[in-house]
Amino acid sequence: MGPKLRRSPLFAVVFTGILASAVLTAGPVSAADPYPSWEDIQQAKSSEAAKASEADKLEGLLTELRTDAGQLGDAAVKATSRYNAARDALAENEKLLASLSAQREAAEAQADETLQRVAALAAQTYKSGGAAADGLGLLLLDTEASADALHGADLMDRVSSRAGTLYAAATASERVAAGLADQEQQARDARADLLAEAKRYLDEAGASATAADEAVREEEARKTVLLAQLADLHGTTADVENARLRGIAAEQAFQEQQAAAERAARNAGTVTRPAVGSPVAPGAPETGVPAVTLPIAPVPAPAPAPAPAPGPAPVPLPPPPAQPVDDPAGAQNYAAGMMGAYGWDGNEFRCLVSLWNRESNWRTSAANPSSGAYGIPQSLPGSKMASHGSDWQTNYRTQINWGLEYISWRYGTPCGAWQHSEEVNWY
Repeated sequence: MGPKLRRSPLFAVVFTGILASAVLTAGPVSAADPYPSWEDIQQAKSSEAAKASEADKLEGLLTELRTDAGQLGDAAVKATSRYNAARDALAENEKLLASLSAQREAAEAQADETLQRVAALAAQTYKSGGAAADGLGLLLLDTEASADALHGADLMDRVSSRAGTLYAAATASERVAAGLADQEQQARDARADLLAEAKRYLDEAGASATAADEAVREEEARKTVLLAQLADLHGTTADVENARLRGIAAEQAFQEQQAAAERAARNAGTVTRPAVGSPVAPGAPETGVPAVTLPIAPVPAPAPAPAPAPGPAPVPLPPPPAQPVDDPAGAQNYAAGMMGAYGWDGNEFRCLVSLWNRESNWRTSAANPSSGAYGIPQSLPGSKMASHGSDWQTNYRTQINWGLEYISWRYGTPCGAWQHSEEVNWY
């Protein structure tokens, strides 16, 4: 194939749109337009060298159209993955906020309840004559008021050691509540950032989807004429030329897929993900009242932190643009109907189900954000499936057709691919 002709920049299609249909028909064209007219095709037939050169140009243009559309499609997949990840993070943040709020309220309630028990115990001690009668002691008769008075008052020497233990538990709960309140406020601040990030990614996903759609429309419009011109030069048909070029593209894509899968497998071991769990505030008490023994003099308790102000209500975010509809059952039914074309039986289909359950759960939209693999067969990147159709992002039939042919080319059978996946965790 000859040198690749360059057209407009890759993303210019977003702003320029599809060129007028007149460009696709016979007639004079601009000197800057790389697409040949039918007159150019007829002139190229003057010699075998000219015909071969013109055919080379046509194949280069077809390859470039498919490449540009594929790259824009991959960009759309990545943008959608970023948006979906932001939506997931926002949902996790909402759950974290709810958990922290519930824990804080429980710790505050435990602190209040324990202080009431301390006050009641101190009042009982006073009534039974176990404490000196003075103004502060009389205050303990009002258990609700005495719960506040216990902080900072030198009364611990007038109550029992049990009261001291309860008081230590109350102050520990207050510290926990204060720590949880800080975490809750941090989560609210993070929520605002996550929401802004999700909205930004939504805009990017929309722009990327528009660019990809425009590129696909241009590819389809140009492809019809270019294939017809190529068929005219070769004395064949557009279908024959399309099948020939698709085979070439598929062969290259399969080879690249194999190399990409090996690279992704090597890199997979270097990726670690943080464990997700409920945060625990420093010093959080175990269930029940901790058995803490303090000196007679009480440890000053921190001032209770004010509860965070209620945050904004959760904002429902829309689904990403051009989101494919996942239909695992329909995809499996289609794949089952294709098995006979390869001479594969029901046992091979069971291997295929296991393989693609592991890879994608048969979801058309399955995207691996770390490797860039996409679709039911996890093409890496997804645009490799463009050799079997420009609708590879959304059509499970296109994805399955590509995946079955790749399995046949590389492993011979789905069970061969499944055995390889079992051994090395990729195929």
